[in-house]
Amino acid sequence: MKLIYLSPEPERQGHASYTHVHEIINNLKKMDWDIDLYCPRYDDKALPGAVSRLKEIGKTLLRAMRGGKPDAYYMRWHFAAWPLSFWAKLRGVPCVIEVNGPVDDLFIAWPITRRFKGLFCWLMESQLKWAAGLVPVTDGLAQVCRDVVGPDKKIAVIPNGANTDQFSPDAVVAENDYTRDLPENFCIFFGTMAAWQGIRTVLAAVESDSWPQNFPLYLAGDGAERPHVEEVAARQPGRVTYLGRIPYEHLPSLVARAKTSFICTENLEGRGSTGLAPLKLFESLACGIPVIASDMPFQSDVVRNGQCGYIVPAGQPDELASVVNKLLANPKESQKMGENARMVAVEDHSWFARAKDTHVLLKSVVK
Repeated sequence: MKLIYLSPEPERQGHASYTHVHEIINNLKKMDWDIDLYCPRYDDKALPGAVSRLKEIGKTLLRAMRGGKPDAYYMRWHFAAWPLSFWAKLRGVPCVIEVNGPVDDLFIAWPITRRFKGLFCWLMESQLKWAAGLVPVTDGLAQVCRDVVGPDKKIAVIPNGANTDQFSPDAVVAENDYTRDLPENFCIFFGTMAAWQGIRTVLAAVESDSWPQNFPLYLAGDGAERPHVEEVAARQPGRVTYLGRIPYEHLPSLVARAKTSFICTENLEGRGSTGLAPLKLFESLACGIPVIASDMPFQSDVVRNGQCGYIVPAGQPDELASVVNKLLANPKESQKMGENARMVAVEDHSWFARAKDTHVLLKSVVK
């Protein structure tokens, strides 16, 4: 079966979208799908401005349109995917749309687009209406889709997942430049350093008087909050260490060594109201460590149902510090949570399982 996969986001290794796209594709290929990926590519060091990005997306769309007639199109929901969605409709080829966030995410990331909100909403909602099937990543986003398309559309909730071979407790034995000086006891925050990821709450907890002694925080990643991270790291040497962006292949060796990982997302500007399923949640679980997650829809359900970590109120550093103390004071409970985490990841949240669910939906829409 032939599939054309469109990802309008830039292809940058180490980013969550890159991991999601390539893990789904690699596992679908194991199920005999022949897949051509079309995505814009930019310089690895920096993204260009909006106009240059739109030009590259336009070129990507043209390449996809000239890529022959597939059995199905699969694309990540994006206003710029509209031309290919319309092209699929004209050709009578079924299209599946993956929904990773509400329309409002666009207006948060690019405030200038609010001036043309009606147009952008139409560009995005029309894609959902034309699609043969939808893949929202949370139950909340599934409801967003139903509000647009009604109850009869084929919808399958398929969240992020983890490569359970790469992210594994066995990664603790891997040695590299980043593991050489790690202490025996530490916690980790990794991924995008954005305000909605709760990075300031985590750092405030570490700086509080109630934070446990000799339990440093290591941070790996990059983003808008990086200057604040570097400022706190300079102010709290020994308590906070910023590792910068590290190669993705080395990340499991850090996570598997940590005593806990922070998944402290916050509902800033309403972007968490439809539920959150961050990639690092599943990668942390796959490494067999307990997580500390904020009480946000979907991610908190995963942790509670799997009994694989602690839930804290979002945006409250004192509560976070208290839970960290509780984790360290109960090593047997923490060990059990880590064992549960690995079991839950392997049984329910592997990328192979996610691809299998995607395969089932794709097969159901192909004529």
